[in-house]
Amino acid sequence: MLRKVRPFEEKDVAAVAHIFENVPDGWSRTALEDSFSNDSIKSFVLEGEDGVVAFVSYLVADDAELVFIVTDKGHKRKGYGGYLLAETLKLLGLPCVLEVRESNASAIALYEKLGFEHIGTRKNFYSNPREAALIYKLDL
Repeated sequence: MLRKVRPFEEKDVAAVAHIFENVPDGWSRTALEDSFSNDSIKSFVLEGEDGVVAFVSYLVADDAELVFIVTDKGHKRKGYGGYLLAETLKLLGLPCVLEVRESNASAIALYEKLGFEHIGTRKNFYSNPREAALIYKLDL
């Protein structure tokens, strides 16, 4: 599969909204559309032969805060999310922080593989189910 990382565009809203359908607390179509008017949000997609397969979004100021990284359910466990994350971190060239559910072992493994370090915990941060958030940071 071809892998092309590029900025998120308005033409991608429907495809990304479809990816978010299976994500608890994911962005709605309206939130995706609204992100274009916020200069602090930088989002990218990974495009394959059959369209958009993954999406990543950051809140960017002095550093980057990972807001979402999601992969289409039909393309999970193929390395696409990790590839998109690694490539966009290079493009941004900024330190990055993120929060992840403590039970999300596959995401934690990916972040640690990319060099993120665990720097803290926020108890009862998530709901549905209630769970702690682990805070990770990557210094570039």
